[in-house]
This record gives sequence, C-alpha cells and structure tokens, in this order.
Amino acid sequence: MMTGTPAQGISAPHRTLLRTATALTALLIAMGGVVCVTESGRGCPDWPRCYGQLVPPPRLEAVIEYSHRLIAALTSPFIIAAAIMGWVKARSIRWVSLPPVLAVVLLVLVIVLGALTVLRGIPPWAAALDLGSALLVLALLLTASVVASAGPGAPHVAERLSLRGEYTGLALCAAAAFYTVLVSGVLAAEPGSLVRCLGCLVPGGWSAPLAAHGSIQLGREALAGVTSILIVALVVQVRRVQRGAAAIRRTATAAGALLLLQVTVGTVMAVRGVTIVLLVMSVATAVALWSSLVVLLVLSAVAGDALVPDLPAARSPRLRT
Repeated sequence: MMTGTPAQGISAPHRTLLRTATALTALLIAMGGVVCVTESGRGCPDWPRCYGQLVPPPRLEAVIEYSHRLIAALTSPFIIAAAIMGWVKARSIRWVSLPPVLAVVLLVLVIVLGALTVLRGIPPWAAALDLGSALLVLALLLTASVVASAGPGAPHVAERLSLRGEYTGLALCAAAAFYTVLVSGVLAAEPGSLVRCLGCLVPGGWSAPLAAHGSIQLGREALAGVTSILIVALVVQVRRVQRGAAAIRRTATAAGALLLLQVTVGTVMAVRGVTIVLLVMSVATAVALWSSLVVLLVLSAVAGDALVPDLPAARSPRLRT
C-alpha cells in the first residue's frame, strides 16, 4: 500500500512519461484538426501506408495526412506505457493509475475509427464519437498528470478530489459545454463542410457561410455563446476566490486569454473571410482551451478537497470522489 502524497509516491520518470503522453495527445488532436481544415483527409487513400509506400509522395495534402499518422504512431506507445507504469507502480493512487487505462480503451476506438475514415469513410455520428473519444483521452491524461504533479501546497495533496469547491461546479459546466460545442460540429456539418472540424466559439463566425444542418448549427452557436459566458464567469470567479493558489490563477488566466484569442480569430474570419492560417489558429486554440479547462477543473477539485472534513474513514491514501 502506497503512503504519502501522489507527488511523493510518483517517480520523476513516471511524471515525465505522463506529461509526454499528454503533450503528444494534444499535438495529435491539433494535427487531426489541421488535416480536417486543410482537407487533407484523402491525402493518403490507403492505410497505414501512403500510396503503398512508407514515405509519402511530395504533395502537401499527403505530407499533412501522413504526419498525422506518424504522430499517432508515436503517441500510442507513450499512452500505453503510462497506463502500464501507473498500474504497476501507483495502482493505489487511482486518479493517477486509472485514467491512463481508460485512455488506452478509448485510444483503441480512435485508432479503429481513424482507419475506417481513410479506408471506407464513416457517418457523422461515428466521426463525432471519434473526436469526442480523442478529447476524452486528452482529458484523462491531463487528469493523471495534474494529480501526479500535485505539490505539498495542495490541500491533502490531491489524495482525493472533490466537487465541493466554490467554483468547481462552474468549471465542470464550462468544460462540458465547450466539449459539446466541439463535438457537435461534426453532427451539424454537411459532407465536406469545415463545420465538422474543431471550430471557434464565435456565433456566426467561420462556420456560418458553410453548409450545415440549420437547426443543429443554430443550437450549437447558441451553446457557443453560453460557453463563452461560462468561461468568463469562471475566470472572474477563480481570480476573485483564489488569491494564493498561483497554479489555479495562472491556468484561469490562460483560459481567459485563449478564449479571447478564439473570439478574435473567429471575428477576423467572419469579417475578412476564411484562410488556412486562421483555421489552423482556431484549431490550435480550441485544443489549448480544452486542455486549460480540464486542468482548471482538476486543480479546482484538488483545492475543493479542503472543504471535505478529514474524517477517519477518509484517511485512505486512495483518491475518492
């Protein structure tokens, strides 16, 4: 049975492995968005090779698509290794050991759907499942990374997570709303529309002039507006309540800055037109904003544990919800 704090019980190589797997997963999702907005999904018509070769032909769409596959091939072993190390070395700390295991399960689904996308094509609901699963993989790895890195200053040092914090519920609502906005774009889009790609939070932004199912898209844009309000409220609440927790304040500030960047990019596209550079910026900031919201939620759940009475039954080194 492991005792002490997660930060004390998790070795430096384990933390590094978790962070590397997390960073590669974020890069993989962003690169998938780039494949989508550059319409490079058919850059390599076969899988796993490209035109039957290990080296793609010198065409931009083939290079982009094949780069995405190479990042996926590099990311998967790191996620699997993080799951194995967590299960072997830190099984008693379930918020470190269990999320990577769940991530591996979702990773298998993402790989299968990705292969089917290239070989046969998949319906919108399956594409939404693919994107939603990938975002959840990133969220699970972020959770394990944050908990494993919790320092001595954290209440109970992340031995358990709680939703009783002053703004944890708000953080959960903001993250859930943003997740829904990102995934629902796939369902709102007609075939070939860029609405299916990771998009911006500006109602009437770059998605507006593109073909989409009207009612679903209108609902998505309304939710995007609500999501923006929730994120702003969350940032304000964190900065009002958390005056001494530097990590939480920095993460909230980053989320606010990323939201502002998303709005700026979306507004420019709505006014001046869509360009590949702006679309790539929108994808990158969407992934970064999702990551910051997940990190903020986990950090707030760690801080919220200070409100949980330290009863004898709650002294287990296992994390609990």
